[in-house]
Amino acid sequence: MFEVVTEYDKKALLAMNRAINRTTGRRRYLFHKIFKIVLGVWCLAAGGLLLLVFDKLGAAERVITAAAPVIGLWSLISGLFLDRLSARASRKLMIEGDRRWTLRFEENGLSGENRDGVQSAYPYGKIVSIFETREYFLLQVDKRHSVILDKNGFTQGNCEDFRRFISDKTGVEPRLLKI
Repeated sequence: MFEVVTEYDKKALLAMNRAINRTTGRRRYLFHKIFKIVLGVWCLAAGGLLLLVFDKLGAAERVITAAAPVIGLWSLISGLFLDRLSARASRKLMIEGDRRWTLRFEENGLSGENRDGVQSAYPYGKIVSIFETREYFLLQVDKRHSVILDKNGFTQGNCEDFRRFISDKTGVEPRLLKI
């Protein structure tokens, strides 16, 4: 019925992580982002204040004084770029092999394989959420697994027909996200 070829590259994984971070994983994402930014600012401020009295400190305090801004900068940067770091982590968690997947949507479910012959399959009943961005459909199978579909990758069927088809098969309406 439908066939889609998708390259699971940085752009696709970033879109997936942004969608999840702003929907089903929103609380966790906001907690991590705020915590890292606040910790970063606090460490930078504490390190800066300690630098004012650096020559009066002992050896152990000087180590802490030097470490505080480094930890603060790392925490602040990781908080500001949390989406990109999450996408990078997702890439490491992916199935090994070729990152170009061909996914087929048939009567009972979806199946896919990459050029290395690695296969995966899901019944439609496992899909819990469907998100749509300008460039992708994102089918969330569970909290840790999603299927990314490039809208320009349809080799059989088209986006409009697929939107109706997947909604009918899963009972889940695609949610449009502006990310």
